[in-house]
Amino acid sequence: MTGPLSLLLVAVGYGFLLPPIAIIHVRNTAVRQSGAILGTIAGAATATVGISASVNANAAPASLFAMGVWWWTIGKMSAQTGVLPRAFGYATAAAGAAAFALAALAPFQPGVAGADHTLLGLWLLALAVVLLRS
Repeated sequence: MTGPLSLLLVAVGYGFLLPPIAIIHVRNTAVRQSGAILGTIAGAATATVGISASVNANAAPASLFAMGVWWWTIGKMSAQTGVLPRAFGYATAAAGAAAFALAALAPFQPGVAGADHTLLGLWLLALAVVLLRS
């Protein structure tokens, strides 16, 4: 069951996705506009569909897939261009591939539905460390 506090935390948490999406967009625009646009659209989709998945487990595969597109795009760009540390880029691209795999499993494994929030939270903490160092 989803209580009011849980819904508030989801709204605030996904709202806090927007500044990192904007920061990554600006960094990527300098080196590759098409990738920056795809990364920004996929990041916004991750936030939008992630909110939906918070209240409807049937949206979990879509949430994981959007996150996979976002992470694969920005991870690949970071690994190729160095806009974020290359090691972080490779790890992000690998997390994107894992999100695709989880999206394929989510309809068959009910426990996978909450994985999108956990993975996203851990990745955001890692991104915060990377941005603090740069």
